[in-house]
Amino acid sequence: MGAVRVGITTGWEQGNVVPGWSLVYTVKACVDAVERAGGIPLLLPVVNDPEIRQKILENIDALIAAGEVLSVKRNVLEGNRAKDLESQNPLRFANERDYLLGALERNIPILGICRGHQVLSVLCGGTMYLDDIHQRPENSGVVHQQGSRPPGETIHRIEMDGILARLTGKKEAMVNSFHRQAVKEPPPGFTVVARAPDGIIEAIASLKHDFVLGVQFHPEVLQEPFWLELFKGLVNASARYR
Repeated sequence: MGAVRVGITTGWEQGNVVPGWSLVYTVKACVDAVERAGGIPLLLPVVNDPEIRQKILENIDALIAAGEVLSVKRNVLEGNRAKDLESQNPLRFANERDYLLGALERNIPILGICRGHQVLSVLCGGTMYLDDIHQRPENSGVVHQQGSRPPGETIHRIEMDGILARLTGKKEAMVNSFHRQAVKEPPPGFTVVARAPDGIIEAIASLKHDFVLGVQFHPEVLQEPFWLELFKGLVNASARYR
């Protein structure tokens, strides 16, 4: 049996970074984390043909639904009008949908990160806070968008249980934060495994699958060694899937 092939979803930038050029991309740290965890990272492109997406799924053993970093402010809030995940980038969402639903159907292990966590929740029936969560009266001063601070810098605490606590060996930890929207209610068949002090859901896990975990933060850039255990857990679960 060969090494575990971990598919990583990609973003689609439509000419706003380099004018005239459409780019497919992901966070390099996510690729590095898969490599350190013993997997083979494979970038899953944003493609037009749904049949190609299904063929791509046949060639991976685990899936990471990656986050968004290039266009959070532009895509999430446009002229003070909140946009849902599909409206932010319809073609990217269509690819994420097919990759995630196909993986769930096949019981392929999944790790959703930031946007990927949110898309996973929505596809499975969860609800979202679409408005800026900093405007919630119960926010209590918790910062969920660290702006220009280094990605690896942590800015708020979370309390963890379930699979997240088992993987990390921790009941609480400090995390980074790059989001304005958040999961409001988890999908049926999922449980909350981490929350911020203001009650915002920071992680969910499926009760019906061997390994389906979504986290609102970006563990791939956090410095504490225990965060790598999320990626090792994904790789180990894929060995059971195969």
